[in-house]
Amino acid sequence: MAAANDRLLSTFVKSFKDTDSSYGGYDYTFVDGDPPSSYICLICTLVSRDPHQVSCCYNIYCKSCLDKHRKKSSRNGRFSCPACRKLLDLRSYFKDGRMEREIKGLKVRCTIEECDWKGTISDIEAHVVACPYRMVDCSLGCGEKIDRREMEAHLKDCPKRIVSCQYCKDEGPHDIITSDAHLDECYSYPVECCHEGCEEIKARCLLEYHEQSCPKAVVFCEYSHLGCDKVLKREEQEKHNEESVKEHLQMAIKRVDSLQMKSIGNSSSQVFKMTNPSSYKYNDQVWYSPSFYTSPGGYKMMLCVYANGYGKGKGTHLSCYTVLVPGEYDDELGWPFQGEVTVELLNQHEDKNHKKLVIKYDQSTPEDCKKRVTKNKVSDKWGEDQFFAHSDFQLILHANYGFLGRWYFRVSAKVTSKTKPWLVL
Repeated sequence: MAAANDRLLSTFVKSFKDTDSSYGGYDYTFVDGDPPSSYICLICTLVSRDPHQVSCCYNIYCKSCLDKHRKKSSRNGRFSCPACRKLLDLRSYFKDGRMEREIKGLKVRCTIEECDWKGTISDIEAHVVACPYRMVDCSLGCGEKIDRREMEAHLKDCPKRIVSCQYCKDEGPHDIITSDAHLDECYSYPVECCHEGCEEIKARCLLEYHEQSCPKAVVFCEYSHLGCDKVLKREEQEKHNEESVKEHLQMAIKRVDSLQMKSIGNSSSQVFKMTNPSSYKYNDQVWYSPSFYTSPGGYKMMLCVYANGYGKGKGTHLSCYTVLVPGEYDDELGWPFQGEVTVELLNQHEDKNHKKLVIKYDQSTPEDCKKRVTKNKVSDKWGEDQFFAHSDFQLILHANYGFLGRWYFRVSAKVTSKTKPWLVL
């Protein structure tokens, strides 16, 4: 009968271990050899953890082992003892405090083979947490398992260590700060000028400003708005001007004649030059044109340009507006101002493909944009937040595209508001 029970117990233990590993006793190497058999749990065959004694045969089991067995084999709240097969219930086993005190006093070795620590079971869990030979997760979260003794050395080279970019001084994890993704965006990263023959290397944030004055840059003649179609390096401009004085003068005379022909009746046409637009964009500044009249004896206005955008166009578009300013003939004019102003960003290379904006002053225009203004003031601006997308300027590096370098704006005004004829001399 005893032999049969032993066979049943052996089969039970094997089955129990094969199905679940979340139970069990202390699996340590004991300093003084194998502990007494009375300490052994008959289910997991290890030294009992939280030992509980059954009332039938007085054997010792780990509480977790006995609870697991009870949950798996209980019927109507009763289950059989793994050793003697007697029926048990929750009242049939209890914690053996004396046995637990003896077991926790057993001396064991550290679970890590390289460590020579020895101590009692009651102390080993605290030791394992602090054991210098223990493999632990990197404290910076790089995902590596590190021998605690090597942690300090690892942290010095860990890809997640915090470093500063050598160019912009921004801080972040080493693997990000040194990555192409960061360096491709770093505003202080040194970049070589793209113009052939120029060996200048500038911080990325200064490169655009440099390119606007780079002597090796290919540009249109500064008189291209008059009709000169010469394309040359910026450093050759002065020599070209000296050699082409006569031609440039003739072009200027033709342009003046053309403007005079246009400045008749209740309309006029003006051309304004905005130098260094990239500087206005980089510094997020507004540019105002010289003031002009809509026609002889007409309303006085200015063109207002935000190279880096304003309102809905901030950071993505060129924004363009007009504003009314105090003029010499304001007493003779009808208010509020009514009409339309056409603004064209001129293609310097050819007389077509200009970027055109029509600004209408009518009943839908806010009153503060079209009313008469007093001395030293201007009206509210009226125009378009998203006149020209920055992305469209990507073509300016091609010599056949006419928006390179300076910007030229042609402004034409057509007035429909009435004058006061009894005041006009």
